[in-house]
Amino acid sequence: MNINNRTYKILDIDRVLSDLHPITPFGIKLKSLMKPYTRAEEVELKEELDRVEKIRELVDTQRAVFVEIRTHMRGIKDIRKSVERCMEGGVLNSVEFFELKNLISIMRSISQSQSALHWKIPEKYKVHVLEEVEKLLDPESCGLKTFYIYDCYSEALRNLRAERTKAEHLLEEMRQKKARDVESETGLKLRSTGDITISRNQADLIKKLIDCPKLQVFSETYINVTFKVRPDESMAQLMQEIENLKEKEALEEMKVLEELSQKVASQGQAILRNIDAIAHFDLLVAKAYLAIAMNAVKPIISKGICCTIKNGRHPVVEAGLKKKGKDFTPISVNLQRGVAVITGANMGGKTVSLKLIGLLAAMVQYGLFVPAGYMEASLWDFIFISAGDEQSLDSGLSTFGAEMQGIKEMLDMCNQRGLILIDELARGTNPREGYAISYGIISYLMEKPCITIITTHFDGLVREGVKHLQVKGLRNVDYEKLGDPDVISQYMDYTLIEIVGNTGVPKDAINISRLIGVPEEILKEAESILEN
Repeated sequence: MNINNRTYKILDIDRVLSDLHPITPFGIKLKSLMKPYTRAEEVELKEELDRVEKIRELVDTQRAVFVEIRTHMRGIKDIRKSVERCMEGGVLNSVEFFELKNLISIMRSISQSQSALHWKIPEKYKVHVLEEVEKLLDPESCGLKTFYIYDCYSEALRNLRAERTKAEHLLEEMRQKKARDVESETGLKLRSTGDITISRNQADLIKKLIDCPKLQVFSETYINVTFKVRPDESMAQLMQEIENLKEKEALEEMKVLEELSQKVASQGQAILRNIDAIAHFDLLVAKAYLAIAMNAVKPIISKGICCTIKNGRHPVVEAGLKKKGKDFTPISVNLQRGVAVITGANMGGKTVSLKLIGLLAAMVQYGLFVPAGYMEASLWDFIFISAGDEQSLDSGLSTFGAEMQGIKEMLDMCNQRGLILIDELARGTNPREGYAISYGIISYLMEKPCITIITTHFDGLVREGVKHLQVKGLRNVDYEKLGDPDVISQYMDYTLIEIVGNTGVPKDAINISRLIGVPEEILKEAESILEN
């Protein structure tokens, strides 16, 4: 489906998607790649909506399982590049193996939690236990999350470590013997590490220890001097032997990492498939949680060209009103192929109604539930909206010129199935020409395979074949509460009603001006002009 960036922003699709919260880096990446389903993908969209519905039901009945799964997911790091590099012949380091081992462990936990759900999970969303990789990274079945290059990976490594350990024990015995000899000769007690620190105030003792052939100065400060057991030739040889063994051990460990990397690479596709399953399951659960948060319903996909919404709510506007302690008035519409015109005073919610219709239609094709009591809609080839000040400073176009440029782009697409939303058509030019252009555009769009909704203040645009929707407007006004614009929402009924017959555009402007507190003498003169 074609939605340009401007329509995407005006309809607040970006703000709705910002409330869609996958947890894993894989799910977050998948969300960033989300595109609306096309008409050709109707079957896939219906299946996706069915899955969101199933997850929503399961969250209601098995919430603890989803809390468990999402807790596991929070521990996941993105190691896809490591896995892919490994599959290309690269060698993973110990940190990468640790992160991989952690991911494989989390995969087991998620898989076990998924098994507890009362649902035969589709393969695309099912996380499998990767036992071969588990055994590879935990060959001794210790169950530890840390990664260690075990002796069992290499007989040569086992022998080198054993030889090094033996040499280190022998060196320690020699050090301890040396330390005992020093203690016997000096009468001083050395630390277990074979060293001792003497204050510079004890100059005679320092000189004595400097002259001791079995000790050497290890470090000095302006406060004290630290001595350490001096290794003899046999100890020095043993220390060199240990260093040589460590070098050989490091080389053998690198060989082990190379072999492990090759074995991980052979399981790379299985790991990536599991990562993909986590991404899709994470995003699916996020959609269900969003549906719950918005009290949303599964939309019905219609074969015909229609858009029926009962008690629809604009989630962004609703959230803003809620912060102010106000309620959103739900909107209901029943639209068929052709043109519908919405009339009503400014501040009457026409623009919000227009954006609501567009947003909910877009949400359907993004595979999301919609904030409404009921919705049935077609799938669209494009959604277009023209709303707000279209003036383009970059191109030098006036408000009207920029608006018409957008209208022209829409008209180039309107032989496809489209949802067209136009707020105050031709508002940027003089009323006479604006009316004429609006009339012509409406006539043109009446024959197209689209639903077009236009808000207007022009009289005479509604005619046979054009549906007329009107904001109910001000009701039960208390004009004693003058001068407060906020009071308007208390008296404004934003409900859309269908008008049958030749009813003109409502004239609530004077009443709204009176509520705001415009001087009465101005309003009296305005009423007099209208009467005459």
